[in-house]
Amino acid sequence: MIKPRMTEASAADRDPRGREWWIAVSALTAVVLLRSAVFVIWPQPAGFDSDEAISGLMAKHLSELRAFPVFFYGNNYILGVEAWLAAPLFALAGPSVTALRLPLLAVNIAIALMLLGILVRETGLRPLLAAVPILFFALAPPGTTMEYLEANGGNVEPLAYVLLLWLTRRRPNWGGVIFAVGFLHREFTLYGLIALLAIEAARGTLFTRVGIRRRLAMLRTGAEVWLFVQWIKLYSSAAGPGTTMEHLYRSHDNLVELAGRMCFDLATLPFGAWRLITIHWPTLFGTAPRPLVEFSIDTKAWQGITGGSLLLGATIAVAATIVVRRLIVERRWRPEYDACAYLVLVALLSSGAFVVARCGEVGLMRYELLSILGAVGLGAWCLRASTGTWTRRVWVALALGVVLISAVAHARLLGEYVAHPPVAAKQMLARHLEARGVRYAYADYWLAYSLTFLRNEQTIVASEDFIRIPEYNRIVEAHRSEAIRISRGRACAGGQQVMPGIYFCPPD
Repeated sequence: MIKPRMTEASAADRDPRGREWWIAVSALTAVVLLRSAVFVIWPQPAGFDSDEAISGLMAKHLSELRAFPVFFYGNNYILGVEAWLAAPLFALAGPSVTALRLPLLAVNIAIALMLLGILVRETGLRPLLAAVPILFFALAPPGTTMEYLEANGGNVEPLAYVLLLWLTRRRPNWGGVIFAVGFLHREFTLYGLIALLAIEAARGTLFTRVGIRRRLAMLRTGAEVWLFVQWIKLYSSAAGPGTTMEHLYRSHDNLVELAGRMCFDLATLPFGAWRLITIHWPTLFGTAPRPLVEFSIDTKAWQGITGGSLLLGATIAVAATIVVRRLIVERRWRPEYDACAYLVLVALLSSGAFVVARCGEVGLMRYELLSILGAVGLGAWCLRASTGTWTRRVWVALALGVVLISAVAHARLLGEYVAHPPVAAKQMLARHLEARGVRYAYADYWLAYSLTFLRNEQTIVASEDFIRIPEYNRIVEAHRSEAIRISRGRACAGGQQVMPGIYFCPPD
């Protein structure tokens, strides 16, 4: 009797939680932990700034029941999810940058494992084969990893919301909650909903009775969550302890802010698309040579190599060619392509909006981090569509070459921090404040809140330009005779230089 050939799907269905599954789970978890170590174990030198400090201060105030933040302090948008996740850890272990970033590390691991589950169950790949394209995320380069671990308003969370929208597509109430929370947190979650509707429309399920009822139920639940948040924010501490909605620095919601940040100029599209391909994607995937200090990481290490972007381009081109060729030859759509197409479409929407709505400007990488999901989806689609062993091997070799570039950069960075961990300038400045017994100070925004958090509010530093927490300014002004001014770059009469370019001055 001739035994039928075991396909990828049947192999996965036969033993979805077998030995290979747990090997893949363990490997991906270990990779995420290793590439995140510098940013969690040695967090102060690795990109910590006042935007992230605001999230930390929100979590501290919440854990001490001094404030009830709903949105990012001073704003009427960017839901304070990161502060709420960190607050229990702060209550147990005390405030620290590590405790602030640990929940985001858990989110990173969850994203890698959600991708694994989707690609194994729905695309039908073997777990270890599915893990290869997931490495684009799990082993993201240091610059991108730092973005995924910063608690500065919602960098990595949209990836999780997008995946959760897909996983709950047949559970409209859960999907509505996820979309509402995700959109209120970061509007990039909208790409997931658009992609989901597009896939369902193409599959012919959206405009059926079941499909329409499902999406209407999802939108109804989402609207209910949105209304609940609009109600509860009226009782929130909108700008820190002792404040209300009247103290907002920006009163616009995320829809108005989104509209205000858009810039449409069709003439810039070719230039923007070129910069997306030649600058943004090579930086996001870590193939282009860039010093890590450009990402605010205190190190002499680099990421990327000369010619690395050509390898990335070849990896994407080979995968796309295999997928398109298979679709042309078969002239039919397989259900196992749905999840891959969803991820690719999310990335195309994200990168397209990044170019179109910003007049070709692609400098702020945190506004477009979803392209990595597209690479995961395209890679998995390629592996599923490939009919020959050699084509799979070629693509796997190319993909591993791309992530190897990231692995080398991480190894250099981790080795440097293990051997000679640097002390960040802000950490040194916080130590100077402690040594001198300074309890009240003035500084610019980018020093004020980061120093206040690093000093655990033992020193209150009021911002002189961009005020997010008015309470600090009231406290320091009440103790003006005891306060100092931290000046950056300019010497002052009667002042003292404590670090290169940093002066402790008397208040004006």
